Amino acid sequence: MKKMTSIFLSLMCFNMAQAQLKAFPEAEGFAAYASGGRGGVVLKVTNLNASGDGSLQWALNQSGARIIVFAVSGIITGDVHIPHGDVTIAGQTAPGAGITIVGHLYTTYNQDTNNIIIRHIRIRPPDPDSEWPANQHDAIQFSTANTVMLDHIDASHGADETIDMWGGASRITLQWSHLSFPIYDEANGWTHNKGIINHRPCLDSNSCDANDRTGGYISILNNVFTHSRNRTPALSVGPAEVKNNIVYNGRDGFVHHNVAQGDFNIVGNQYIEGPSISLAPFWFDPENGTPTIPTAYWLQDNLVEDPGRFEAVVHNPWQDSNFMNAYTFACCGINANQFNQSGSFDFTVHSFYAASPSHASGFLEDRLLATVGAYPHDIVARQSLQELSTRTGSWRNFRPANLMDSLTATAPPQDTDDDGMPDNWEQANGLNPQNGSDYNTVMPSGYTAIEEYINGLATALGNDVIFEDGFE
Repeated sequence: MKKMTSIFLSLMCFNMAQAQLKAFPEAEGFAAYASGGRGGVVLKVTNLNASGDGSLQWALNQSGARIIVFAVSGIITGDVHIPHGDVTIAGQTAPGAGITIVGHLYTTYNQDTNNIIIRHIRIRPPDPDSEWPANQHDAIQFSTANTVMLDHIDASHGADETIDMWGGASRITLQWSHLSFPIYDEANGWTHNKGIINHRPCLDSNSCDANDRTGGYISILNNVFTHSRNRTPALSVGPAEVKNNIVYNGRDGFVHHNVAQGDFNIVGNQYIEGPSISLAPFWFDPENGTPTIPTAYWLQDNLVEDPGRFEAVVHNPWQDSNFMNAYTFACCGINANQFNQSGSFDFTVHSFYAASPSHASGFLEDRLLATVGAYPHDIVARQSLQELSTRTGSWRNFRPANLMDSLTATAPPQDTDDDGMPDNWEQANGLNPQNGSDYNTVMPSGYTAIEEYINGLATALGNDVIFEDGFE
């Protein structure tokens, strides 16, 4: 009995310690404490097939907590479905060329797929077709998921949104990611080239109850958006934050585009006018809704680069006469009293939230252009960032013939016990490279051994970015 009690207490202490950990050390925002596959099995992707043993889809189809690593790199052609949560997809482990999904990445609609961490993955779906028509054609479709950390994602080629979280998805962080080239093809009628949307649908009828998905609790941090008409992002439910993002060659930067409620921090962003359309950095549009929770805003240090019209930092737009003369930015009952004067809304009251430091908007390009997105940058990412840097390019369906251009797949490191951790790393960290069950050993950091390895690998990739003329 004493032995059983001791085991129970040990497990309880382990679980309590794990509950205090971030998804990884650099995780921020409302999904900072997602645990993903922590404590579960390690599954290794050994081929680039769309399905079958050893594929990414095979690993995702397993139930229970799991951390997915890659022994291959390159292109997976076909849609990728996440049927179960409690999963970490560690794209940073793909040797050499990273992982590109030429398909849609999606969870099951109307199910609460919960607790997902995805890092260093590219998602570049093909053109719309009968299975994925233009009005449903999202690169990432997590409409009803919750507790999702997306870090260093490269997503493009949506003909609706690039990322859809419309159906009440909540506790979301999108950080250090790159959303580029949503499809714009007038000849085919694919002109809904937009960024990211989050909403709580029951607000539209004012009939929300405790069983409805909440939406909101969403952080958009340190990302680059290029060539999206608007919805960069479209968030209608707070608490929500949009901090330190660059938006290039779009019209509306921050919008609601649905009935709105809650608190919004919009801080330190850069909005850059481009060749395809005139710029409107903010458009506060609650669509004449009457939600029970009021809508309120904190805006600070947002840099607008719109030559000949407005080139300056704007804080509260209602107090900036030059900005008010340049833009129409609110409608439908929004007024100056909704704009907070005393400081940002404090989201740290939520135990699952970790604050993101604010950085001056004038230095965003130096900070972001080399470091956002999945490493290594592929031809789509490089083209997008080059056009942002030179203030060129246009809305279009940009599809390079060779997505592997300048990418080289390499052999994975030796992993004798096939536990996802290389032999030399295990030896250097006091583990046994012939013991295939030590991946869940708790390290001094509190993370399990496999997490320590994949977290360190992602950090090292960031530190090893090589710049030429400001790009990788």
